[in-house]
Amino acid sequence: MKSEDEIMAEYLLKGGKMLSKTCPACGCPLFEVKGETLCVVCREEQARTKAAKGPVGEKQAAAKRTGAPGVSGKGSGSDLAGTLDETLAALAIRVRDEPDPERVLILMNAIKRGIEARNLLS
Repeated sequence: MKSEDEIMAEYLLKGGKMLSKTCPACGCPLFEVKGETLCVVCREEQARTKAAKGPVGEKQAAAKRTGAPGVSGKGSGSDLAGTLDETLAALAIRVRDEPDPERVLILMNAIKRGIEARNLLS
């Protein structure tokens, strides 16, 4: 099973853009992938749940789908900046506590992209 960081890193490497909004279901940053705004972590979880094909798992996946919103474009730049700052701080804590150098590199790349996004809001 992939960690949240590994999932996000894969989408970043595929050209996905990390957004400043976070998923209300899992708290991970939302991504824009091929023009679609989504939570890549919840999407992977849905795929795993769907693969299990349990009736309870499918209900949980449906609940997550309705709970993970798109970005409406509403809200001020300062709200976006604040959310992005919180996300960057959470990623920095993960880097500090991560013993695996490969995961540290993945997290640092995610932080770099987040800082680039943050600078665009300034």
